[in-house]
Amino acid sequence: MDIKLIADLRYLRAYYGWIDEDASDVMQSIKENPDAARYYIILSAAHRAGYEQTAENNFIRLQIWCGDKGLPDPFGPAFDVAALDALAIETRRAT
Repeated sequence: MDIKLIADLRYLRAYYGWIDEDASDVMQSIKENPDAARYYIILSAAHRAGYEQTAENNFIRLQIWCGDKGLPDPFGPAFDVAALDALAIETRRAT
C-alpha cells in the first residue's frame, strides 16, 4: 500500500475517531474498489485544507466546498490533489 495513502488513512482515522471496525471497513472498501483510495487521499487533503461538514454549513458536500475555493470537481479525472495541499499551506500561513 502506498505510503501517502497510509498516512492519509491515519489522519482520517484520528479526524473521524474511527474504531478498528471502521478502519477495517475502509481497508475492505479499498481492496474491493482500488479507486476508493483516491477518494480517501482527496478527503484527507481537503480536511487538512479546512474542509469540514457541520450543521452551520449545512454539511457541505466536498464538490461544493471545492467549487467555493475555486477548485474543480475533486472526483473528476483531472483533479490535482496538490491544489488541496497548496490550499492547506495557505490556510496554515493565514492563521
